[in-house]
Amino acid sequence: MTGYIVRRLIAVPLMMLAISFILFMLLFVRPGSAAFAASGFVGDNDPKAVERFEERYGLNRPWYAQYGDWLWNAVQGDLGVRLTPPQDPVTDKIWERLPNTVEVGLLTVVLSAIFGITIGVLSAVRRNSILDYVLRTVAIAGISVPNFWLAILVLTLPAIWWQWTPFASVWVSFTDNPLDNLAIVIWPAMTLALASAAGTARLVRTSMLEVFYSDYVRTARAKGLQERRVIWSHVFRNSLIPVITLIGLQFGAVLGGVVIAEVIFGIPGLGSLTLAGVLAQDYPLVLGTICIFALLFVLVTLAVDLLYTVVDPRIQY
Repeated sequence: MTGYIVRRLIAVPLMMLAISFILFMLLFVRPGSAAFAASGFVGDNDPKAVERFEERYGLNRPWYAQYGDWLWNAVQGDLGVRLTPPQDPVTDKIWERLPNTVEVGLLTVVLSAIFGITIGVLSAVRRNSILDYVLRTVAIAGISVPNFWLAILVLTLPAIWWQWTPFASVWVSFTDNPLDNLAIVIWPAMTLALASAAGTARLVRTSMLEVFYSDYVRTARAKGLQERRVIWSHVFRNSLIPVITLIGLQFGAVLGGVVIAEVIFGIPGLGSLTLAGVLAQDYPLVLGTICIFALLFVLVTLAVDLLYTVVDPRIQY
């Protein structure tokens, strides 16, 4: 186990190197000019402003020189400086907003697992019943509804019906007031969790139905074990491997959806920061935030692989 963890951790820097290089090249060849957008050069303004800006931040150098400098500084924990005002360090901005994004992501995954597993177990235990058909319909609807559309409904319908909206005009951090913070974060988390929970529910139902007809389950029933123990100790536990895999993969989808959710609900996280960088063509900011997203996903996949050994001791690395 220790050797496997060490090998995976050694592979993390190599994966991050590949991700950063591909992303840098995509940003480098994109149309438009970061210097043009950041310097505010419009119409009859001084045409030398763009040249001075590019020279100041080294944007006029070859791509390999720019990437080499960025990589050397990134290894030391410096992700550069934002090209847009107030032109503060990217690393400081990421550390400032990272807890908010992690909070939304973790809460989304927890809600998705709770709702998805509960619906999936009920649907499998009461298979081919009216409850099963209703829950399967709800799961299909959850997969079909776009997250951004649901987020807009969550904002507009309460405002129309009750003159109330969960939109946060003033952000409250968890350390300042946990309850007020949860009242803000719960809405984007539930919006993102809907599709994830629906997919989890369908997989839980399918996996449990496959295990229901296994020989060891029939043997457990023949021994006189209570049905509740058969379901949770034998059927459900042996169905967890694909479910854990799906939840780990869904974390990547959550990181992608959190960009839209943070913008719609006004949460100052990495998602909204990334979108601001994309719109402003601020490549140091975009490069830094997306690399952090990628690192989080890589670490989550490692945690999922290690969790396999807890669920099924037969799995050895």
